[in-house]
Amino acid sequence: MDNVEFSSFKEKYYKPYHEFASREWGNLCYQSSLNYIHWLYKENPCGGILENDFLLGINNGSVIACIHKMRLSWNLHGEIKTVPALHNLMVSEEFRHGLGFTFLMRSVMGEDHALIPGVGPFLAEAYRKLKYQHVNSCWYRKILTPVKGGMILGLKKIINYQVPGRYFSSTDVAGKKNSSSSIQLSFDPPDEIIGALLSILNQKPGDQVFPHWSVEQFKWRFFHPLGPRHLLIYCPSQDQIKDFIILSLGPRNGLNVGRIVEMDTSSKNRLKSMLQEAEKVLKRFGGHVLLIFSSNSRLNEMLRQLSYKPIKNPPETFFYHKRRKEIFDNPCLNGSAGDLGFEAIAPIPEEA
Repeated sequence: MDNVEFSSFKEKYYKPYHEFASREWGNLCYQSSLNYIHWLYKENPCGGILENDFLLGINNGSVIACIHKMRLSWNLHGEIKTVPALHNLMVSEEFRHGLGFTFLMRSVMGEDHALIPGVGPFLAEAYRKLKYQHVNSCWYRKILTPVKGGMILGLKKIINYQVPGRYFSSTDVAGKKNSSSSIQLSFDPPDEIIGALLSILNQKPGDQVFPHWSVEQFKWRFFHPLGPRHLLIYCPSQDQIKDFIILSLGPRNGLNVGRIVEMDTSSKNRLKSMLQEAEKVLKRFGGHVLLIFSSNSRLNEMLRQLSYKPIKNPPETFFYHKRRKEIFDNPCLNGSAGDLGFEAIAPIPEEA
């Protein structure tokens, strides 16, 4: 601890950071990619700033810890404010005792609020001790190719087999036909479609706290060339779109994982049709498993009615509040509010 210094990211630290990320997350991890860094901090319309949002722990010139922030606009009971989502907290094993807690505290310095999505048991216990607000949410998992997925995981365990990463691409999407004439697929939706989606996403009851999307922010989060690759699945209805899913695909923990990172629907039957389409699309593109996260009570009830069972002992989600008595009564979010689906950031050729 005595030899550890904290620093914001600078270009001179890219090589030691790349080595650290590759060691902790794997050689082709998105965390080590310049695409990820440039997209997250230089392209974000909310103005993510490297000096404040990308924190490193340095020991004798080597990176031994990091944490990232993704800033989004949120509707906080009627006020539009920027809130960061903390993610990719990692500390080298030999420094975790003591340094991890210090990093947690430094990561929220200067913030009024912060979202901390999808953390494991150790960090969840730390956040509970710090009196962070726990967010009631559900996680769902559906195995799409049980035999093939099991074989791949077996090979990974025996010979460290690395499954080739699968990602959505505009060329491949154009060549795939959806199975239902009432459902449309888009890799790059036009502004009029995005506007229709935002009219749904930004309309929620006044007591809820939720991400607030502009056209620019929406394009950046879901359809930026440097960011995670997504596919929009939607059901057009006259001049409105009330039913849609935004789907990601990328390699994680030995399998190609599809995630529903954003969604809304007008009915259980429409949701069922879109989920079936999502599963078919993922299988065609080489996906092995479908994951869903949501704190939206209405969507969670529909998913349960459609026989999607919440997984036991899932990752947990928290909010940090500078004023601890300030609690969000009804936070409503899906995976896009945090870093879920970032494995869909494809490596560029020189990084592959």
